[in-house]
Amino acid sequence: MNYNKLIFHEDLWPDVVGRTLTFDCKRYELELKTIEGIRSCCVTMAEKIAFRSRFELSHIDTWAEDYHPSVGAMVLDGNSWYLKLFNGRKLVKETHGCNGLPPPLQWNTFYPVIARMCMIAQARGILRPDEAIERPCFSC
Repeated sequence: MNYNKLIFHEDLWPDVVGRTLTFDCKRYELELKTIEGIRSCCVTMAEKIAFRSRFELSHIDTWAEDYHPSVGAMVLDGNSWYLKLFNGRKLVKETHGCNGLPPPLQWNTFYPVIARMCMIAQARGILRPDEAIERPCFSC
Protein backbone atom coordinates (compact mmCIF):
# COMPACT_ATOMS: atom_id res chain seq x y z
CA MET A 1 0.00 0.00 0.00
CA ASN A 2 1.37 3.38 -0.98
CA TYR A 3 1.24 5.94 1.84
CA ASN A 4 3.48 8.60 3.32
CA LYS A 5 1.63 9.56 6.50
CA LEU A 6 0.14 7.39 9.23
CA ILE A 7 -2.16 8.77 11.93
CA PHE A 8 -3.06 6.61 14.93
CA HIS A 9 -5.37 7.76 17.71
CA GLU A 10 -6.56 5.94 20.80
CA ASP A 11 -8.87 6.83 23.69
CA LEU A 12 -8.62 4.63 26.75
CA TRP A 13 -11.06 4.61 29.62
CA PRO A 14 -10.87 6.29 32.13
CA ASP A 15 -8.82 8.83 30.14
CA VAL A 16 -11.38 11.13 28.61
CA VAL A 17 -8.94 12.68 26.16
CA GLY A 18 -6.79 10.47 23.97
CA ARG A 19 -3.55 10.99 22.15
CA THR A 20 -2.81 11.07 18.45
CA LEU A 21 0.46 9.82 17.01
CA THR A 22 1.40 10.88 13.48
CA PHE A 23 4.29 9.40 11.51
CA ASP A 24 5.25 11.45 8.45
CA CYS A 25 7.45 9.27 6.24
CA LYS A 26 8.45 12.10 3.89
CA ARG A 27 9.62 14.45 6.62
CA TYR A 28 11.00 11.72 8.93
CA GLU A 29 8.86 13.20 11.68
CA LEU A 30 7.01 11.74 14.62
CA GLU A 31 4.31 13.96 16.12
CA LEU A 32 2.32 13.60 19.33
CA LYS A 33 -0.91 15.55 19.78
CA THR A 34 -2.51 15.79 23.21
CA ILE A 35 -4.89 18.20 24.87
CA GLU A 36 -1.81 20.25 25.78
CA GLY A 37 -0.71 20.74 22.20
CA ILE A 38 1.49 19.24 19.52
CA ARG A 39 5.09 18.14 19.97
CA SER A 40 7.31 16.55 17.35
CA CYS A 41 10.72 15.04 16.77
CA CYS A 42 12.69 13.60 13.88
CA VAL A 43 13.32 9.91 13.29
CA THR A 44 16.35 8.40 11.60
CA MET A 45 16.27 6.74 8.20
CA ALA A 46 16.87 3.37 9.90
CA GLU A 47 13.86 3.96 12.20
CA LYS A 48 11.69 4.95 9.23
CA ILE A 49 12.65 1.82 7.31
CA ALA A 50 12.01 -0.37 10.36
CA PHE A 51 8.60 1.23 10.98
CA ARG A 52 7.53 0.86 7.35
CA SER A 53 8.65 -2.76 7.03
CA ARG A 54 6.84 -3.76 10.24
CA PHE A 55 3.68 -1.92 9.15
CA GLU A 56 3.75 -3.83 5.86
CA LEU A 57 3.91 -7.12 7.78
CA SER A 58 0.69 -6.25 9.61
CA HIS A 59 -1.25 -6.18 6.30
CA ILE A 60 -3.10 -2.96 7.15
CA ASP A 61 -4.47 -2.92 3.60
CA THR A 62 -6.61 -5.97 4.45
CA TRP A 63 -8.07 -4.56 7.67
CA ALA A 64 -11.83 -4.02 7.80
CA GLU A 65 -13.29 -0.53 8.03
CA ASP A 66 -14.45 -1.02 11.61
CA TYR A 67 -14.08 -3.43 14.53
CA HIS A 68 -16.51 -3.93 17.42
CA PRO A 69 -16.91 -6.60 20.12
CA SER A 70 -18.95 -9.66 19.27
CA VAL A 71 -22.65 -9.60 20.07
CA GLY A 72 -23.20 -10.38 23.74
CA ALA A 73 -19.61 -9.61 24.74
CA MET A 74 -19.28 -7.93 28.12
CA VAL A 75 -17.35 -4.67 27.95
CA LEU A 76 -16.31 -3.22 31.30
CA ASP A 77 -14.16 -0.37 30.07
CA GLY A 78 -13.80 1.60 26.89
CA ASN A 79 -11.18 1.62 24.22
CA SER A 80 -11.59 3.27 20.86
CA TRP A 81 -9.01 3.84 18.17
CA TYR A 82 -8.59 4.84 14.55
CA LEU A 83 -5.89 4.55 11.94
CA LYS A 84 -5.65 6.67 8.82
CA LEU A 85 -3.11 6.36 6.02
CA PHE A 86 -2.53 9.19 3.55
CA ASN A 87 -0.67 9.47 0.26
CA GLY A 88 -0.12 13.20 0.06
CA ARG A 89 -3.48 14.70 0.96
CA LYS A 90 -5.42 11.69 -0.29
CA LEU A 91 -6.82 9.33 2.34
CA VAL A 92 -5.95 5.81 1.14
CA LYS A 93 -7.04 3.74 4.17
CA GLU A 94 -9.18 4.35 7.23
CA THR A 95 -10.03 1.81 9.88
CA HIS A 96 -11.29 2.12 13.45
CA GLY A 97 -12.60 0.16 16.40
CA CYS A 98 -14.56 0.51 19.57
CA ASN A 99 -13.63 -2.27 22.00
CA GLY A 100 -12.58 -4.33 19.00
CA LEU A 101 -9.34 -4.98 17.12
CA PRO A 102 -8.17 -6.51 13.83
CA PRO A 103 -7.15 -10.19 13.89
CA PRO A 104 -4.57 -10.85 16.65
CA LEU A 105 -1.71 -11.75 14.31
CA GLN A 106 -2.11 -8.48 12.41
CA TRP A 107 -2.68 -6.30 15.50
CA ASN A 108 0.18 -7.94 17.38
CA THR A 109 2.48 -7.13 14.46
CA PHE A 110 1.22 -3.55 14.13
CA TYR A 111 0.96 -2.50 17.77
CA PRO A 112 4.61 -3.06 18.79
CA VAL A 113 5.59 -0.51 16.12
CA ILE A 114 3.25 2.04 17.74
CA ALA A 115 4.74 1.15 21.14
CA ARG A 116 8.27 1.59 19.70
CA MET A 117 7.30 4.99 18.31
CA CYS A 118 6.08 5.96 21.78
CA MET A 119 9.38 4.86 23.32
CA ILE A 120 11.24 7.02 20.80
CA ALA A 121 8.88 9.92 21.54
CA GLN A 122 9.60 9.57 25.24
CA ALA A 123 13.37 9.26 24.71
CA ARG A 124 13.36 12.40 22.55
CA GLY A 125 11.29 14.40 25.02
CA ILE A 126 7.97 14.76 23.20
CA LEU A 127 6.18 12.29 25.48
CA ARG A 128 6.68 13.06 29.14
CA PRO A 129 6.89 10.22 31.68
CA ASP A 130 3.88 11.64 33.56
CA GLU A 131 1.75 11.29 30.42
CA ALA A 132 2.16 7.54 30.48
CA ILE A 133 1.25 7.02 34.13
CA GLU A 134 0.24 3.44 34.98
CA ARG A 135 0.18 2.28 31.37
CA PRO A 136 2.32 2.56 28.28
CA CYS A 137 1.37 5.01 25.58
CA PHE A 138 -1.29 3.59 23.25
CA SER A 139 -1.72 0.32 25.13
CA CYS A 140 -4.41 -2.07 24.02
